[in-house]
Amino acid sequence: MEIPTAYIGGYQIARGRDPEVAEAYIRHTMIGDPLADALVEDLASFGPQEVHSMLATALESSDAARSDMPESLRAFVAEAEAVPDWFDAGIARVASRAFLRNSDIVLAALVGGSIVEGFSTLISKSFRIRGRVADSGVRRLKQNGMQLVEQYLPGGMEPGGDGWRLTLRVRLVHAQSRYLLNQSDEWDHERYGEPISAAHILLAGAAFSGRLMRHVATLGGDFSTEEREAYIHVWRYTGLLMGIPEAILFDDEASACRAFEIGSLCEPPADYDAIIMANSIVNSAPVIIGVTEPAERRKMARVVTQASRELIGDELADTFLFPSRKRKVIPAMRFRHRARRIVQKVLPRVKARGDLDRFTALMDFASFDAAAFSYRLPTALHDEESADW
Repeated sequence: MEIPTAYIGGYQIARGRDPEVAEAYIRHTMIGDPLADALVEDLASFGPQEVHSMLATALESSDAARSDMPESLRAFVAEAEAVPDWFDAGIARVASRAFLRNSDIVLAALVGGSIVEGFSTLISKSFRIRGRVADSGVRRLKQNGMQLVEQYLPGGMEPGGDGWRLTLRVRLVHAQSRYLLNQSDEWDHERYGEPISAAHILLAGAAFSGRLMRHVATLGGDFSTEEREAYIHVWRYTGLLMGIPEAILFDDEASACRAFEIGSLCEPPADYDAIIMANSIVNSAPVIIGVTEPAERRKMARVVTQASRELIGDELADTFLFPSRKRKVIPAMRFRHRARRIVQKVLPRVKARGDLDRFTALMDFASFDAAAFSYRLPTALHDEESADW
């Protein structure tokens, strides 16, 4: 098996825990997304607006409108429209109700835990090379938030639904970024494997599903066992749409957490790229909730950073150079969330008002301009040189 040199040390450790999962992970560090990769190569000769129009027609129109499109695009859409037999819309509705009831907690776990942990891997290097750092931190959080919300709104993941389309857009942006990195001399293929590899998409899916459910529990969420598995069920389908090969796709919460654990062990130690990206995320979080005044933003960023430290653990937080405070913030958050549920059980009007406020905040977090549904793709390796997308 060909092993990228940066992974050799981690792979030996991971093999001691789970040789089968470790080997599968390493094999997929050398694999991108054949279907999406073929499509972006075919789209390379078109301008940004032509790409947008073509993809918009393909993802939002009937089969007849696609007859004169590249075969790679028709194959991409055909695969995306083929809903797997195991996906259950009834289970997805269970996940939707649980998500909406816990949306503020889920988003806190996403920002403070799962996204930060995801950037401890070599995927951070591809983002840093492309320049998706400080100025784009807010945009990235918005995009992640919007995609997550649309996944769990009823019908969002049905073919043609907003969650479905946003997921495919993310997949194509990954493929285009991989194409640009592979065309440059800034990516060391022998050392790092394929940029934004199938292994990294698996680890991201595991972080945003099974790992995120662990963070939600830490923060005081009230997902039942059935609801936790329903949440993973939706993310399993999302992972498939994002390009995770079915051979390595997780089945449930336990296998998602196992994939995250073993994949993280395979990864080399977090470097400066990971430090840059992780700090970009936690320092962008206050802006997302409307805190823009510099002093207040710094104060809120310190709270987010401490919460992240408590979720991801001191070892990784120290690697990210997150400051440490003696006063913990997670216990107070957990108490507040649990107290809220108790009050809402005995005061229905308070519950109704709380549900409305939470839904309004959810829409504010996930709100994005029309660019969210633009299908334009980056046109240059470095983001500052790219046409708008």
